[in-house]
Amino acid sequence: MLNLSRRFADLRIRYKLLISYSAVFLLSLTLGSVIMFFFVKASIQANIESELKNITQTILNMVRTSASVSIKNHLRAVAEKNSEIARHFYNRALSGEISMAEAQRQTREVMLSQTIGKTGYIYCIDSQGVIRIHPENALLNVDLSDYSFITEQMARKVGYLEYNWKNPGETSPRPKALYMTYFEPWDWIISVTSYRNEFRELVNVDDFRDSILSIVFGQTGYSYVLDPNGNLIVHPFLEGNYFDATDVTGLRFIQEICKRKSGKIIYSWAAPGESEAREKLVIFNYIPEYEWIVASSSFLEEFYAPLRTISHLLLAMVVISFILVLPITSRISSSITNPLQELMNRFASGAKGDISVRLKPRSRDEVGTLATYFNTFMEQLEAYSESLKTALAESREAEQEMARMRHYLKHFVDAMPSVLVGVDRNGRVTQWNRSAARMTGINDTQALGRPVTGLLPLLAPYAEMMDAAINEGRARQVEKALCNFREQPFFADIMVYPIKAGTEKGAVIRVDDVTQRVHMETMMVQTEKMMSVGGLAAGMAHEINNPLGGMLQSLQNVIRRLSPGLAANEADATACGTRLETIRCYLEKREIFRFLENVRISGERASRIVENMLSFSRRSESHKTPVALADLLDKAVELAAHDYDLKKKFDFRHIRIERRYEPDLPPVPCVATEIEQVIFNLLRNAAQAMGEDGGHREAPCITLQLQREEAFAKIEIADNGPGMDEARRKRIFEPFFTTKEVGVGTGLGLSVAYFIVTNNHNGSMTAESAPGKGASFIVRLPLADPIEETAGATVEERRRDR
Repeated sequence: MLNLSRRFADLRIRYKLLISYSAVFLLSLTLGSVIMFFFVKASIQANIESELKNITQTILNMVRTSASVSIKNHLRAVAEKNSEIARHFYNRALSGEISMAEAQRQTREVMLSQTIGKTGYIYCIDSQGVIRIHPENALLNVDLSDYSFITEQMARKVGYLEYNWKNPGETSPRPKALYMTYFEPWDWIISVTSYRNEFRELVNVDDFRDSILSIVFGQTGYSYVLDPNGNLIVHPFLEGNYFDATDVTGLRFIQEICKRKSGKIIYSWAAPGESEAREKLVIFNYIPEYEWIVASSSFLEEFYAPLRTISHLLLAMVVISFILVLPITSRISSSITNPLQELMNRFASGAKGDISVRLKPRSRDEVGTLATYFNTFMEQLEAYSESLKTALAESREAEQEMARMRHYLKHFVDAMPSVLVGVDRNGRVTQWNRSAARMTGINDTQALGRPVTGLLPLLAPYAEMMDAAINEGRARQVEKALCNFREQPFFADIMVYPIKAGTEKGAVIRVDDVTQRVHMETMMVQTEKMMSVGGLAAGMAHEINNPLGGMLQSLQNVIRRLSPGLAANEADATACGTRLETIRCYLEKREIFRFLENVRISGERASRIVENMLSFSRRSESHKTPVALADLLDKAVELAAHDYDLKKKFDFRHIRIERRYEPDLPPVPCVATEIEQVIFNLLRNAAQAMGEDGGHREAPCITLQLQREEAFAKIEIADNGPGMDEARRKRIFEPFFTTKEVGVGTGLGLSVAYFIVTNNHNGSMTAESAPGKGASFIVRLPLADPIEETAGATVEERRRDR
């Protein structure tokens, strides 16, 4: 053996290849033939089983389709009939024969009185998935929109639907079917449903008998249908019950099929007219809805007939190959060994990185083809290398663009003034914009993944609203919610927008601070109240003015009838046994005339107060007229002089008023009642401030200064009260800001005054003060109306153009 190995090693490669290839070829061919025989046999058997399975499945689908059509048509007829019944009662209600509620009640009774199959029934739902009619009273008015088939009913409203349903107490779901129609006047989706296995009597076997019998394979192969009791439903030759049928070996194959219901079985069977039994293969499957078994069978030898021919061909091939192997092997070895070294050299160059190397084909055989493949491979490798470089460059550019877009979107969200927070379905933060970080002092890196209610406690009361928005897919919002964050109360609009990305759910929460808007709305309501109070004051002033006029007129008559020189007075005094001079002497001694004079003075004073109240409370129509500010200031002082309240610690009668008016100041275009209201509020605030200053040592004094300052008229109202610090001075014009006790001030007076001066009159209003040095309010009003000046300039320009 050792000598043979040495001799074989000394041989040339050509002879080594010849001997080795011949031995391997013959051995491989023989072994391959054997393997091929068994492989072909297994393949044929697998094809037989596959074909029988496909045919069985085709028949099963055919039966199911036919049965489903029968069920669908039956359920559809029942559903459409009940829709007509609902339409009948609805039309009776429209005609006035019965009420709409009675029509619905009668329709419900008719529907519930019907049964579909053995356990089927009719039920109705509305477009929201709420049960309106159902045999089970416990399900009435219950929302079942979470069930997938109910959701599909809500979407389709009309059509056929199959689904699986498990009743309480059952271990597994069973197939059901329903047909639904939509009765729009009552928003009822009328559904007729039943288990599909209860409709076997509706299936017409003749619908698919011919189709099953027409399916044949091989010479004697056929298909048939039977039930679990062995009754043949469809068979090309036999009828009746074959449950106890046996083959030649005693195998009760029908019982085995009924017991297993799906699978395959081989048994021996002699066809009609044959004396000897042959092995037969049966593939069968089960239709649980109708409890039928579909089977396909054929004799095995009909399928294995081609195998005998293949075995003869393989044997002939081995013999012929043995005769031809030597010259062929010699030729192949010589054609391979020569270009083999060259091919190896080219591969070596390519392995070193020179992918431009190529091999020139010298023949058209396998070696030449291999050379062509080598060249093609190297070309594709070179092209792939270039493509890979280009793809890498494009990938880098795409990554840069995606990074730029992410950066842009982040800045876009961060630029929003509102607090924007993204959360997942568990309420954990997925997005945190700059406004949220600025409000909480927590950056986005710290916030991501944490519960949003922990980062923003003001959202804790609205956790259920956020969960509902995410689960229901509907936006929710709360307006003007009173929130508290870090002991700072404010009003906010809270909006929750649900989002869905694939199967993941979440929401975007937006929080807007609307404190200023709420305060402005409250201010407008308060202003409207003040206007109503002004109207009430005007009405009361009119009512007071009437008896006041009668009183003064009566007083004039009393003085007139006590006056000397009137004959009627002298005559009546003589008739009473006295003289007019005596009566007057008595009245003068008792100072009656002085009392009457005081009554006259008080009445005239009251009349002036009423006149000022009427003038102040009169609604302004915002029509500006030239007004002498000096007279307006005096009128406001006179009105304020009657406004005193000892309980609130201020009294104009004890306040000294100093006037410093610039002479020859031209009239100022303004709304007199509005500017009078501004001056009155400033005077009242000054009086209240000095009245509340318990440690005030100087006599209370208010200085009114009126002068011209370029194109403006400057009104300055200064007091020597307690003054205010810088923090209060900066906020005095804010709505609802007040330093007074509850019930004394609303915080609207100065904000309304500021609005009148700046917005209605295009002027300015400022305040100067320091603690212990009093306060000074400066109002500047333009000497000419800007609108009138613009209009005048426009007219003048038109004149020049002409």
